[in-house]
Amino acid sequence: MSYESKMCNPETGRMFDRLATLIRESITIPNHLLPAEFHDNTRGGRTLQRCEELCDVRDGQTEYVKTKALKARNIKKLAAQVEAKTIRNGHGDFVDLNSELDYSMNEYDDQQLTKNMMAMVAGMLSGGIIDADDLLED
Repeated sequence: MSYESKMCNPETGRMFDRLATLIRESITIPNHLLPAEFHDNTRGGRTLQRCEELCDVRDGQTEYVKTKALKARNIKKLAAQVEAKTIRNGHGDFVDLNSELDYSMNEYDDQQLTKNMMAMVAGMLSGGIIDADDLLED
């Protein structure tokens, strides 16, 4: 369950998602309460978070499927904005947008965002756009 898409402020939703994950990671279910395929004989049980991950894999909800669903939801939100902000000529053809698109309501993957930002900075360094000295704080 994701709180991020249900709350008005995406940052608050991400904080609730992280809190829910931490709570699920702190709850351990002993093996005698788990189905045989979920048993962890090394630790004597599994965390609730790990059980949910195993259920997702069993049910076909891989990270790839989740990412594709997230992208589809973001595209749907942006498409609605484009339709609302479109300026058309007399023939009904697209001319321009009357304002910028608002990306703040989009959901995003924090880990992928971090990877993308690191790649961008590395590219700027290798391309000579910035120097390593520019990254140091004064």
